[in-house]
Amino acid sequence: MNITKQDIIKSATKLFKEQGYLSTSVQDIANDYGIAKGSIYKYFSSKEVLFSEVFDLCQNMYFDEMKKIYLQKGLSLREKFLQQIVFRFQYFTEYKYILVEFTELPIQQNEKFKPLRQRVRARLISWHKECLESLYGDKIKPYLYDLIFIYRAILKEYLFWIIYEDNLISMEEAAEFILAKMDILVESTIQEQSNPIINRSAYEHYINGGNTVNKEQLIAEFIGEAEKIISELPYGKSYQGELYELITILKAEIEKEKHSEPLVCAVLSYLEKEIELKSIIIQLKNVISMN
Repeated sequence: MNITKQDIIKSATKLFKEQGYLSTSVQDIANDYGIAKGSIYKYFSSKEVLFSEVFDLCQNMYFDEMKKIYLQKGLSLREKFLQQIVFRFQYFTEYKYILVEFTELPIQQNEKFKPLRQRVRARLISWHKECLESLYGDKIKPYLYDLIFIYRAILKEYLFWIIYEDNLISMEEAAEFILAKMDILVESTIQEQSNPIINRSAYEHYINGGNTVNKEQLIAEFIGEAEKIISELPYGKSYQGELYELITILKAEIEKEKHSEPLVCAVLSYLEKEIELKSIIIQLKNVISMN
């Protein structure tokens, strides 16, 4: 039987989703696909590494669906905002064993998973930033970062109620309620004209995990991670060479005082098609677009 890395990830995703991390063994995954346990270790050195790949895949699927919501025609920004809240509740409930219940597990400290989790957190916060900016516009600019974290806190608490209280709360009603309260919060904050607590510098420090790094450092780190992933791809040297060449073009263009945005976007879009690179390339996109 020809088995690929993606086949194993698909099987592992199903079992982690149904049973959770602790209740799923590598042997369970091998049995589910009808292969020897050793076949899995050819691709993944441990269950922790495999879970990291599954976690990354589920996050990418989540963001892909979120983007589809915002690309829908005929919906107002408010309707799109509501839909993405409801979808968040639905998706995180469905994948709670992968996306929610890992927080108390030793996997949190795993060498591969820890930086991945940090990148995902930064990506989620950036997404919430985009959503709030699109709905409320420039009027929230002075208070944007405070509103982001208030909104995230509200979402988190309602999500836990929805997941663990046997659907006592309607997802749609919760979404409507949250948005109505955000409307009130935004208007009262603007009217009071109080001083914001969180500024841009503090925000960037937080999403970078407490590390003080500049844009150039972040770009270098993400490109280095992309190159490492390319070196480990189970494909021929020719394909790897093509990807390395694109990375070289990207680095050369970014280093220019004024780079070509169409060229950078084209290279990033091509690299993003490689599923192993998708998560890191999206993060790289976000950093490059930072003002």
